[in-house]
Amino acid sequence: MTDIPRWLELQAEIDYRIFLLNEMRREVETEGERLTPLDRLIDEATGHDEARLAEAGEIIAEIKTLKAEWDALNGGSDD
Repeated sequence: MTDIPRWLELQAEIDYRIFLLNEMRREVETEGERLTPLDRLIDEATGHDEARLAEAGEIIAEIKTLKAEWDALNGGSDD
């Protein structure tokens, strides 16, 4: 069994979460093209948009946590 370096695991986790955010963005863009004004109002009223924003916020927080660990492994930030 091969040991995978922690920095590589972290990079993969960060990349995956960025992929998820990009997929969410594409989904929103696609929906925006097909939703009627009534559909948009229903999304707002049911909290669908807020739930999606909350999910994106959670993913961003995870990325920040992983990035901090990655920076600690590599001796500092490269912002």
